[in-house]
Amino acid sequence: MAGESGGYAAPNDLGALRAFLDAHPGAVILAGGQSLLPSLRGRAPPLFVDIGRIAALKAIEVEGKRARVGAGVTLAALARHPTVAGGFADAIGFVGNVTIRNRATVGGCLAWADPRGELPLILLALGGTVVTDRREVAMQDFITGPSCTVLKPGEVILAATFEAGRKLAFEELLVRNSTGRAVVAVACERVGGAMRYTVSGLVDRPVRSAPMADDPDAWLGDLMRQFPVLDDASSPAYRRRVLHALALRARERA
Repeated sequence: MAGESGGYAAPNDLGALRAFLDAHPGAVILAGGQSLLPSLRGRAPPLFVDIGRIAALKAIEVEGKRARVGAGVTLAALARHPTVAGGFADAIGFVGNVTIRNRATVGGCLAWADPRGELPLILLALGGTVVTDRREVAMQDFITGPSCTVLKPGEVILAATFEAGRKLAFEELLVRNSTGRAVVAVACERVGGAMRYTVSGLVDRPVRSAPMADDPDAWLGDLMRQFPVLDDASSPAYRRRVLHALALRARERA
């Protein structure tokens, strides 16, 4: 085993993972690695602890209407699951390519906290929670900014929970290049005679509305005053216009 940089470990269970992290507080958890590894180009590699061998993190469990998806479940496996796919299937189809979807994990996407990420948006839309080895955090409180979460040093994401079986209509605008990066996205859910919108790509985190009967454009403007506007190559005004159009399209299908 190397020192606190340049090493690698792959524990077989959660107990061994916890022991390793306690002994090596500078270690970096490696899940799918699809965002983490490219970010390290040109930098000295950290000490990695790979969670890919921990079977407990790869389970998908459904009890009643509540689903629990382990942090090691890949996006492809989540989108294929007959019970919990729900609004995830359409959204995950926008993520990268087949190779990325087969490697990227629920825990990795949550920890990376991309404010444009499809998985955090859908979990927020479904009223999800993030389960760690220390606590449960409502998805609306988990992401605090671009690549920023409430996770404490050494805290490990174990799973995400959410209500299965709810119908969401999803729309997204992608930058059509090799990365397939999202510009803006929206999930829309019918709640009685109203609509609830969850959006990403406009401000520095995904945000969910209360049910509303009115056009969502005024709410989008409120978001830009309430939260820091996301820094992007495209202007905030353009992203607001596109997001409004996508929200209206999703509303027709919800």
